[in-house]
Amino acid sequence: MIKQVTLRYFKRFQEEIFDVSGNVVLAGPNNSGKSTLLQALAVWNLAKQKWLSERGPDSGSKARKRTGVAITRKDFTAIPLREMNLLWHNRSTALHKDELPDDKKLGTPRALEICVDGGDWNITFECIYRYPDLIHVRPSSQLTNEQIEKMRDIQFVHVPTFSGIGAEETRYDKAYQDYLIGQGKPGDVLRNLLLEIHREKPVEWEKLRKDIKDIFDYHLLPPKYEGPFIVCEYQPGIPDRQNKIKHPKLDISSAGSGFLQVLMLLGFFYARPASVLLLDEPDAHLHVILQKQVYDRLRDIARKRKCQLIIATHSEVLIESTSPENILSFYKQPHKLDKDIERTQIREALKRLTCLDILLSEQCKGILYVESESDLNLLREFARILQHNIYKFLSKDTFWHNNQGRDPRVAKGHLFALRAINEDIKGVLLVDGDNRNLLDHELTTEGMTILRWNRYEIESYLTHFEVLKRFASQLTIELFLSKGIEYLNNKLPNEVLQQPLAESGYHRSVKVSEDLLPGFFIECDINIPKNEYYQIAAQMKPDEIPNEVKEKLDLIYQALELQRQYLNC
Repeated sequence: MIKQVTLRYFKRFQEEIFDVSGNVVLAGPNNSGKSTLLQALAVWNLAKQKWLSERGPDSGSKARKRTGVAITRKDFTAIPLREMNLLWHNRSTALHKDELPDDKKLGTPRALEICVDGGDWNITFECIYRYPDLIHVRPSSQLTNEQIEKMRDIQFVHVPTFSGIGAEETRYDKAYQDYLIGQGKPGDVLRNLLLEIHREKPVEWEKLRKDIKDIFDYHLLPPKYEGPFIVCEYQPGIPDRQNKIKHPKLDISSAGSGFLQVLMLLGFFYARPASVLLLDEPDAHLHVILQKQVYDRLRDIARKRKCQLIIATHSEVLIESTSPENILSFYKQPHKLDKDIERTQIREALKRLTCLDILLSEQCKGILYVESESDLNLLREFARILQHNIYKFLSKDTFWHNNQGRDPRVAKGHLFALRAINEDIKGVLLVDGDNRNLLDHELTTEGMTILRWNRYEIESYLTHFEVLKRFASQLTIELFLSKGIEYLNNKLPNEVLQQPLAESGYHRSVKVSEDLLPGFFIECDINIPKNEYYQIAAQMKPDEIPNEVKEKLDLIYQALELQRQYLNC
């Protein structure tokens, strides 16, 4: 087994160390580097094979120094590449002027390094860029005989995500199979794998058939090479000879993607014995119940074959089924987890967070949770009119989450997930009258501040007769404006008409965004959706905004520590 991997200048990583001891699950969002780590190990394995074949003890080479070997893009079967410089971080294949040692000139190659550490051995391969279609690889130091033997013993097999299967497949040699796998087309060699297992490993073939029967209750038939194509069939059910029930023979390409995904994974397990099996999203296409079943079987087979698994996944099921110390998180810097709560955070992050959430959580100190976009728009207008310090956050640096009218406990789970990325991030949840009966302890989580409107909702602070009249007068004719004014006089209690800034039972009990404002705009013959009610607020003067609005803006500003954020800018 391998213990640690160090990458320097490989694709997205300038320099990073990964703890991969044990059977490891790589967990994190898209484009965080999980597949990149698997690809780096596949490149190391290709470099090792190429170097051993041309410079190893059995190669016949008489070179005494650690000379490199050339790998062309045609021979580069690890991953698909249009140009070889795509392997390098930022495609930078030479040292910059400010990086050059005194005795080096511009154009000095930047060595891309992949170091694999097995605990009692450590072998680094360097890649040097030559041309768009050519690189040289070499060990970074003179290898001892013991290291060479260790290197022989370690064998990586990389299985990319299943991407489909062709209707026909002919015989391919091992080199071309590796090429197709490196191109991200493992399904294109599935029939070759099954034929190889059946012809060369009859014991393993029976194990594979049993696995398929146990998982799907399908009967996998012996593959046949009938030239020029390989025929692989199955029966969707075990034949019942006693009752003379025969199921039809179907080509494997007619099966569902879940079956093909499992068949491919098991095919690689049995056809390509490996020290380390690199699986990229083996849960893809699988129902959650089947994910757990297949994961348990893969771990059981790996344990029996003394094979190490390194699995990249987005699956909550796989993460929940793995001990925290065997999960390598790609949130923040790649790191192994210590506690169950960290595993729960990772699972919630995968379920709840968007790529934008992840990006903003690394840049911002706080997030605002509101019921809808209307709430955010109104807060922004109130802050502008009051010239409040929070206006910059609400207008330019906004990090907010739309609860979309859902249970505000959703915000609690969202902040819990964000803290997997930024453990110091703060949250503010604005609660309205729809959720008045929810107690604070039902909503709070570490870092969360709960604020409740005294009135039913934020739109309740728009119930100012003069403001509504002023707004409508700009958008309608006198006839319809008169109808709107009459409507307000009939709907609003005298205390609200006379003292719009004072608190009242009407403000606390009536949802004006449904029971007052829509009717007012109908009478005025004005078409305005709820998320544009901020246009009403834009007509207000500072002394027409109730004091509670300013108090809430103050509390949000303090809770999100925005003053400290802007002082540090």
